[in-house]
Amino acid sequence: MTRWFPRSPRPKARETLPSFFSRLAASKGVVARDFARDMGVPFKLLPNPDDESLSRIARWGDLASADLQDLLSWSGERVGNVQMRFRGEVLGSRALRNPVIRGCPICLRQDAETHDGDPAEAMAMRGDWQLREATLCLKHQHPLVSLWRVDRLPDRYDVGARLKEAEDDLIRGALDRPREDASAYDLWLDARLEHRGDTTWLAGQSLYSATTVSRLLGTELAKFKYDKTLSADEQHRRALGDGFEALRGGEAAFKEALDRLAASASGPLDEPAKAFGELFRKMSRDFVADDTFAVFRGILRECILSHWPYASGDILLGEKVKERRLHSVVTAARQVELWPVGLDAMLTEAGVLAKEDQRPDSRKVFDAIQHVDLLSEIPSLVGPGEMQTAMGATKAALISLEEGGILIPRTRTPKIIARWRISDGIGLVEELAALAIPMPENQLSWETLQQARRRKGLDVGTIIRLVRSGALKIAASDVSAGYIGFSVLKAEINAIVAGRASVTPQFPELSDTISAAAFGRSIGLRDGRRFLALVEAGYVPAIELINPKTQKKQLRMNDQDISAFHRQFLTLTTAEVEFGISRNKASAIVRAHDAKPFSSKGQDFGSIWLRVDVAPLFASGSR
Repeated sequence: MTRWFPRSPRPKARETLPSFFSRLAASKGVVARDFARDMGVPFKLLPNPDDESLSRIARWGDLASADLQDLLSWSGERVGNVQMRFRGEVLGSRALRNPVIRGCPICLRQDAETHDGDPAEAMAMRGDWQLREATLCLKHQHPLVSLWRVDRLPDRYDVGARLKEAEDDLIRGALDRPREDASAYDLWLDARLEHRGDTTWLAGQSLYSATTVSRLLGTELAKFKYDKTLSADEQHRRALGDGFEALRGGEAAFKEALDRLAASASGPLDEPAKAFGELFRKMSRDFVADDTFAVFRGILRECILSHWPYASGDILLGEKVKERRLHSVVTAARQVELWPVGLDAMLTEAGVLAKEDQRPDSRKVFDAIQHVDLLSEIPSLVGPGEMQTAMGATKAALISLEEGGILIPRTRTPKIIARWRISDGIGLVEELAALAIPMPENQLSWETLQQARRRKGLDVGTIIRLVRSGALKIAASDVSAGYIGFSVLKAEINAIVAGRASVTPQFPELSDTISAAAFGRSIGLRDGRRFLALVEAGYVPAIELINPKTQKKQLRMNDQDISAFHRQFLTLTTAEVEFGISRNKASAIVRAHDAKPFSSKGQDFGSIWLRVDVAPLFASGSR
C-alpha cells in the first residue's frame, strides 16, 4: 500500500522563514515545535538557523536554492551581535526584530479565504512587515497593525501558534482599520525593498540610515504641526513621511529643516539636544561611530556649528572641533573677562549685534573669526586714569582730545570704563614729539595746547590737525613729560583765531569752520589747488563765500563736511593717524597693492584714495 504525504506549500511573496516553517508543519498536520523536533531542527534556532537546520528545512520543504535564499532575504540574517542583513542591506537588529509583531489583517484574511484547508496552512507573514519603519501594506493601503507581542524569541516566532490565537479576530475583521493613501515615503521604501531603484538623494545612503533619520527628523519636525491627540502609530507614520520629504531633496533640504529646528530652540538654556531631540542624542551616542550615518551626522554637525558657540577642542558628534566659528555674548564675555551686559552693549555699538536683537545672551551669537581682533583687544583696554598716566595728560586734556576727534575711545558704552587703547595715547605723544622743535628760551611766547584752548576757544582737535599739516609749530619743553610738555606759539594761535573771526561778522555761522585749503594741508595734501579741485568737482562738501577782507571767493568746511570727507577718503596722513602706521609704511602698502589714487575724468587730485579701496589694506598692514 502506498502511503500519501501532503504536498509541501510553496513560499509566498515576501514570506519569512519562520512563517513558511509553520505553514509547512501545518500542512503535515502537526504544530511547528513537534515538526522541528521530528526534523532534528532546534526550534529555538528558527529565527536565526544554522546551516544544518537550513539544509533540513530545504529538504523537507522541497525548496530550491533560490526559494531558500528569498525566504532568508525577507527574514533577515544575523551578521553581527547587533546587525542583520535584510534585502541585501545591513540594518540594526532592533530595526527588524521587535517584541511586537505587526501585519496586514486583509492579507492574512485573504490567505485564509482562498485556501480550502486549515487557515494555518495558508496565512503567511511577510518580511516587510517586520521592518520598524514600514507602516503600510501597499497592496491594500491598510496600516500595519499589532498582531501579538511576545518577548521570548522562540515563542514570538512560533507563527502558527500565534496566528491561531488571532485567527478569529482576523477572519471577522476585528483588526481592520481605515484605509490610508500611500505616501511618497511608502512608495520609496517599497521600491528600495524590491530593488526597483531610488531616484532620490537617499540612493547614496543605506536603507537603515535613511529610514532611521527620516523617523527621527520627522519626529522633531512634528513639534510644529502634529495634533497631540493622534495615536502613537499615526504619529510614527506621519513622522516618517515628513522626515522623508525633508531628506529626499538632498543636503540643502535637510539643512533647511535642521535650521528650522535650531531656530525654534531660542531659550537661554536651549542646546542642540533641545533643538534636535532624539536625532541629536542618537547621533551623539548610538550612531556616533557608524559609518552608514556619516553623511547625516556631518550635515547635522555643520548645522550645530553654525548656530551654537562650540570652542576649539570641544567634542561634537564624536569629532573634535578644530576652530571656534561662533561666540555667544556669554562665551565671549567669559573669554575677555567682562560682564555680558557690558559686552553686549559694546558689540551692539560696534555693529556686531543688531540693536533689535532680543535673543538671550547665550543664544546671541556672532562670527568669532571675523571679530577676533575686536575681542582680543578688549582685555588690553584701560580706563581714563591709566590712559592719562601713560600719555602724561590731565583729565581735562583727555576729554579735549576726545571731543576734538584726536583720540577715539574704542567704545562709548556708559557701562564700560576701560575704553581706551594705550597705544593710541602713546602714539599721539610720539607723533607730536617727532613734529616738535626744542622749546626756545623765550617760553613766555608759548602755551600748552590746553591753555590755547582755554584762552582762545580753539578746540584741541583743530590745533593738532594744524600741527600735523605744518600750519602751526609745536615745541617740547620736556619730551619725557608726555602730552603736557608740548606747547604752541601764542602768536600763531592768535592769527588762526583772527582768520576765523574775519568771516564771523558777515557769516557768524562759519565761526567753527576752516578753509578748505587749510584742511587740505592738515591731511597732508601740500598742493592746495588739487584739494580745492576735489571740492569744486563736488566730491567733498564745502561752503562757498566771499571773504569780506580779501573780497575773494573762499571755500570753507565745517565739522560735518570734514566728517563726510573722512567717511569717503583716506590720505597717507589720515591713514597714519587712524591705523597707527607710519606714513612711509602707508605709502609702501599702496604701492605694493598698486592702489591707484582717486581720479575722475582724468583729473589728478593728488595722493588721496577711496576709503573702500585701501582701508582693508591699511587695517591688515597695522597688525
